[in-house]
Amino acid sequence: MFEAPLLLLLITEFIAIVFVALGYLIKVKRKTSLIAGYDPKTCADPEGLIAWVGNSLIALGLGAAVIFVAMLIAPDYSVILFLVYTAGVVPIAAIITAVVARRFDKK
Repeated sequence: MFEAPLLLLLITEFIAIVFVALGYLIKVKRKTSLIAGYDPKTCADPEGLIAWVGNSLIALGLGAAVIFVAMLIAPDYSVILFLVYTAGVVPIAAIITAVVARRFDKK
């Protein structure tokens, strides 16, 4: 039986914890200083932006947790799962989050 590489498991779990923690700090604790480029003068809906960015980070963290479990269940595919998440899902989600966040800017 093939075991998932420990380093990939540790990195994936670290990513999950960091994303969920950042999402929590932004959404629940309202730490807008963690949002890159946030300016209250140019933001039309700060509450909407905070919710959007916070939820996006929490979703990415939960996705990393799902990948972590999938790596434990199917260790033969752990490298592929890790690469798909880190090189595919995260950049695409970041682009979508940034593009949609533009709708919260003042026109």
